[in-house]
Amino acid sequence: MITSPSNSKIKHVAMLQKDAGLRKMEALFVTEGFRMTSEVPPVLLRELYLSESAAGKPEYADLAKKLTDPAGGYTGEEVCIVADKAFERMCDTKHPQGICAVVSKPSYKKEDIFPRQANGKERYLILENVQDPGNVGTMVRTAEAAGMTAVLFAGTCADLFNPKTIRSTMGSLFRVPFLHFSQTGEMLELLKNRGIRTFAAALEGSVSYRDAVYGEKCAVMIGNEGNGLSKEAISLADERIRIPMEGKVESLNASISAAVLMYEMGRE
Repeated sequence: MITSPSNSKIKHVAMLQKDAGLRKMEALFVTEGFRMTSEVPPVLLRELYLSESAAGKPEYADLAKKLTDPAGGYTGEEVCIVADKAFERMCDTKHPQGICAVVSKPSYKKEDIFPRQANGKERYLILENVQDPGNVGTMVRTAEAAGMTAVLFAGTCADLFNPKTIRSTMGSLFRVPFLHFSQTGEMLELLKNRGIRTFAAALEGSVSYRDAVYGEKCAVMIGNEGNGLSKEAISLADERIRIPMEGKVESLNASISAAVLMYEMGRE
């Protein structure tokens, strides 16, 4: 059992929680809590930690056994039991649930997202420069619920593997394909070449989202919480759409807007 908060493993997990650069360099991140950790595919699991007080609970022991079964693809280390005080040092949450894991980041290539022979519907959510981790996580979760093909990130968005983002996805992080593009123009050109119509959500949109004709291959773009979509994104989109609002409301939360538009695409 690990008892010291200064143990190298404890320090490493704590740093992964705080340092986006380290997460990127090592292609690892941390999940916390029973629900989120239970969503981890064993093939991506690298280390599993239980607090001393949680280790004796049957449901935690059963989950640990399930996740670390080699038959499920687990190839990591043995489960580590950690003294409660030391376990708190590893966690981002104020009231840890007694279980956390170090996990390899899921990764996708363009050919995974855009197969050469694509039949049927393709629907994408595009996030450009969305900064709030909670918004990003919520939109990934909603993208799964609305049946999106994938989520595409353009520009500088909140880290998908930020602890708050991870919690907000509620496990959808492991089931929704995603891809990052540094340049919005590069991404939109790729979509155009595949015959995918792009819709820019903008306050100055010329068409109500209810009247837009999305088609079988489409993508909706959501921009930064404060500034909206870039001029480049708006100018290159096939169509600008708006969500009508009554009263004195000037705008909607980004994740709410995304939910409305994704479900409308699915309804059509």
